[in-house]
Amino acid sequence: MTTADPSKEQSYFKAKAAMEAAAKPNTPFAKASKWVVDNQEGWALVLLALIHGYDRLVTGATSSFVHLQHRIPGDPEGRYYCGLSDIYFILHWTVVFTYIRVVVMSRLLEPFARWYGVKSVRKLTRFGEQGWLAIYYTLSNSAGLYVMYNGPHWMNMRSFWEDYPEGHRQMSALMKTYYLVQMGFWFQQIFVLLIEERRKDFVVMFTHHIVTCNLLGMSLFVSFTRVGNVILCCMDSSDIFLSATKCLRYMKMDKLSVACFVVFILSWIYTRHYLYIKIMLSLIYESRQYIPYDMWDPERNAYFTWAVQSAFVALLGILQLLIIYWFALVMRIIYRIVFLGNLEDNRSDSEEDGEDEEEDKDIPENGNGNSDKIRALKSKSKKKSD
Repeated sequence: MTTADPSKEQSYFKAKAAMEAAAKPNTPFAKASKWVVDNQEGWALVLLALIHGYDRLVTGATSSFVHLQHRIPGDPEGRYYCGLSDIYFILHWTVVFTYIRVVVMSRLLEPFARWYGVKSVRKLTRFGEQGWLAIYYTLSNSAGLYVMYNGPHWMNMRSFWEDYPEGHRQMSALMKTYYLVQMGFWFQQIFVLLIEERRKDFVVMFTHHIVTCNLLGMSLFVSFTRVGNVILCCMDSSDIFLSATKCLRYMKMDKLSVACFVVFILSWIYTRHYLYIKIMLSLIYESRQYIPYDMWDPERNAYFTWAVQSAFVALLGILQLLIIYWFALVMRIIYRIVFLGNLEDNRSDSEEDGEDEEEDKDIPENGNGNSDKIRALKSKSKKKSD
């Protein structure tokens, strides 16, 4: 058996990286996407400055971009209806989340991970992405639970449907803000998928985001924000632990990451399968106990017909199928932990693919930092082949 030449190994990785770079499309869209990704902080800040300048200087702090619209005249509780101009508020928050995300990742999370000892460029990026999601889901889930606790639908599925539409079309400022901000976040998630590096699960994630945005938009339009609030909380709660598990693994906190992963599994099964399916059954059967007849009355925001009900059931069904698909991948991870002692996330391209390339991208302490890592990787692969 001959000893591998480190210089050849290093040139192999460089050549492979060059081939991958050359294989990437050099279209105007690809160039534009790269510019958008590389300058997110700058153009997002400019857009926010323009939006808030317009709000203050032109509209006198009444712009649809920044302030809730369609307040009910004379309502003693200061409640709101929904309306088409709400899209401006959603778009504003899409830009807000773009700016916050890039700042939190690049100015807070990635420097922290580098200080802690994470050196791989890929892992630093993934740590920033997952850390941002863990922060967002924690805040959004807390806000969602607070909205639910202060509404009639806290631990009460009957209230999803009873008194429809009059008891539903009027939203508190808190509920409407929460709902529109959530829509802004999911719009921003679609934007991220389209402009950033494609992952293995792009089609699945894109389908999930499109279905989620449709569910949010439809539930807002037909005044079913209560059930939408509960579904969002079911989704957000388990995602906190998923993102936290990934961050702990990047930091090589193996015992904590496994413990967090166990909590994630339990919360996933309870919220995304048990509670979610319970909500679907309530939509199919219980809703017709309180809304026995088709309603189509735009003046009262009443849009619950058999067709609308079927559309909701179909979208929720698609979402549940995606969740089952992801749960199958989670079970694969459990198999790896139990039988192989390996905690990997195979829902994306994070660490399962291209581990060699990832190590080659480590930030070296000196000019020769990569060669030892490459030799170690090659030595490991030769032992396996022997």
